Amino acid sequence: MSARGPFAQAGPRWFTIAAHRPFLEDLARGLVDSLPGPEALAEAVVLAPTQRAARALAEAFLSVTGAEAVLLPQVRALGGLDEGEPPFEPGDLALDLPPAITPYRRRFELARLVSEHAHLFERRIDAAAALELADALGGFLDSLQIEEADAGDIERIVEGELARHWEISTRFLKLALEAWPARLAELGVMDVNARHVALLNRLTHQWTDRPPATPLIAAGSTGAAPATARLLQAVAGAPRGLVVLPGLDLELAEDAWRQVGEQHPQGAMKRLLTRAGVTRDDVRTWPVASPVGESEGRRRRRLINEALRPAEATADWRDQIDKLRAEAGEGEEDPIAAGLAGLSIAAGRKEEERAALAAVILRETMETPGKTCALITPDRDLARRVSARLSRVYLPAGCA
Repeated sequence: MSARGPFAQAGPRWFTIAAHRPFLEDLARGLVDSLPGPEALAEAVVLAPTQRAARALAEAFLSVTGAEAVLLPQVRALGGLDEGEPPFEPGDLALDLPPAITPYRRRFELARLVSEHAHLFERRIDAAAALELADALGGFLDSLQIEEADAGDIERIVEGELARHWEISTRFLKLALEAWPARLAELGVMDVNARHVALLNRLTHQWTDRPPATPLIAAGSTGAAPATARLLQAVAGAPRGLVVLPGLDLELAEDAWRQVGEQHPQGAMKRLLTRAGVTRDDVRTWPVASPVGESEGRRRRRLINEALRPAEATADWRDQIDKLRAEAGEGEEDPIAAGLAGLSIAAGRKEEERAALAAVILRETMETPGKTCALITPDRDLARRVSARLSRVYLPAGCA
């Protein structure tokens, strides 16, 4: 069967779906249109970033196909690999890898490690303190494993005369980084993230040396972790592989794009493209029909993207505002006003006030038939406060 749609493009294939678009619905519709027939769709493998995204994508396929009887593609989550499930452990891919240590076993083993070296902390370490330090150590180990960082950098981080607690932490971490791998080997297990990285690396080598001939799609991931970035490169270069990025800004001025750093919302995707040797000009827009309201969504996206410019590239904001207005046709609504339509600001002086405001807005929306809502915040404490406030009141059926 000849390739159609995005699969007909010359590889490597990199695409993006704009931030104002319904990502999963557009992805599902594009794949259904590009892979006609139940056999073609069923043999495809789609890699989603999380289990939640994988479930939502399956629902999007059902919605796009009109809930008809259809064989869905294999939808797997990159962030939650389970043992013995294809395509991540086919054949002997993980045959010689030890199993992952369970979360509870890991926590108490790390707490034991902390207790054995309690004398280093120069303070009393009881059971609660040992568990707290074990959780902190576990998070540190996770970061090292995900980023594939060199543990030997620990000593260089604390060179010079620093506070006493830094010296204590460094001494303990140095011992822990030697003792923990030995303990894992003694137990015959691996850390979850270390095993995850090993599986992704093996899968990358397999798909690079023997790429599958069936459709292979990686969608929604920004490739923030090095192992994931390498896998996305292998997918993009497969004979029928493609990568779909979430909301890559293709319209940001080139001088502003050069200023995008690691902390910018586009930072992870810029690093991914740089690692893959791909420019923004090489990334194509995912082909979908533009429904009514596309222009309003694009204006909102353009406005937000300009507001999120790197600070070093904001000197020409007035020029960009004039450019946005010049793009609108004669007699059309001011694009700045259209982009701000429906947005509002509610200020709270303290975190409790902000939580109360968010809870009231969420509850009011949930009580309105046909409306949905979501709280998006990087502040976990705020999210917990809002959740606690909402749990004190009766929620309408179907709300969580």
